[in-house]
Amino acid sequence: MTPHEQQFIENPLFLRWVYHNNLTVEKYWEQYLDEHPLEKEDALAFKGRLSELKFSEEILNPEERAQISANILSQINREMQRKSRLTIVRSLLRYAAVAIFFFCIGGLQVYLLMNKHNQFPQVASESFKVPASSNGPTLITSKGESVDLQRSSSTLDYTRNGEIVLNEDSIMASSPDQANQLNQLVIPYGNQSKIVLSDNTVVWLNAGSRLFYPTSFKNKTREVTLFGEAYFEVSKNPEMPFIVKTATMDIQVLGTIFNVSAYTEDNVVQTVLKEGSVSIRKKDAGFFDKDIVIKPNQMATFNKTTSDTKIYEVDAEYYTLWTKGLISFEEIDFKRVIQKIERFYNIKVDFSDLNKEAIRISGKLDLKRSRKEVMEYLEKVSLSKFVQVNENLYVIE
Repeated sequence: MTPHEQQFIENPLFLRWVYHNNLTVEKYWEQYLDEHPLEKEDALAFKGRLSELKFSEEILNPEERAQISANILSQINREMQRKSRLTIVRSLLRYAAVAIFFFCIGGLQVYLLMNKHNQFPQVASESFKVPASSNGPTLITSKGESVDLQRSSSTLDYTRNGEIVLNEDSIMASSPDQANQLNQLVIPYGNQSKIVLSDNTVVWLNAGSRLFYPTSFKNKTREVTLFGEAYFEVSKNPEMPFIVKTATMDIQVLGTIFNVSAYTEDNVVQTVLKEGSVSIRKKDAGFFDKDIVIKPNQMATFNKTTSDTKIYEVDAEYYTLWTKGLISFEEIDFKRVIQKIERFYNIKVDFSDLNKEAIRISGKLDLKRSRKEVMEYLEKVSLSKFVQVNENLYVIE
């Protein structure tokens, strides 16, 4: 998606303009485009493409339509960047067919295909991109307002009725009509944040992550959607299961402590359980497929390429230390460690020899130390040399 398209998709009034327009919304966008003439062409083109996707108004809410639309369009962009001109044409035709498919089969068939609570259709892959850099963590309200959270390690607390406590010292109003309306917490690379949801569930979001969540939970389940990595301490409520949705699986709990790593660019989705129990169900699971249940100190890994899920015995503490500014790794591919470093420090690290990516290393990093100290430590444990090309680029030799 282009920067303008990402900006539009995060504004609920844009989706209302596309799918449920009225005079007030139309006037808003007329005024907006008059004030931002450079965005007009992109806005109208994007609106036209999304208008081709027809959904049942009774079944899919604006947030679901937003995610489906963004997923499909982002997949088109990735195809365009990756393939030759001839293949691009074929890809566009294929995704145009998807749009026609949604239009033709109608609301009931879309409902049966997607499942009642599934926000990610099988034709779309995970695509919401967290900005590589910005001023810091950002709250995007259900009304499309962006709020700078001011600190690289920020906190949000929704446990006060009608109020949001920011960084433990300032208060933002939260109007009652926002219940069940999705907010977004966006954590760029180089940042981390903590959020206390309205049910007292505590979530730590790692660098390069995005969380969709309601201001308050009013349905039979407590549902959030995650892109990236988060550590959850779920408040117990047997009458209202807590569900974490990712692009490839849904994780359901009643009250437990666990870590989920589901970055878009990673080929493996990891769920590590510290306390309690969780039930995992793949998005493409059939009617007779059983949910996967893991126990404390077990990790479930889902391979996006092979669709295989494996269970490992682990020390869960290793996978949750990042909430304390530490990374502990034991016999892990060098590339996976580097990915964590890139996200935390908001840098880019390239391998001069791709064979180095698969080297398995062990150690513990204190990310509160300087970038230079961390690099020197990694040089020792990997027997490599980090060469700094510029302020944010390194090459491993």
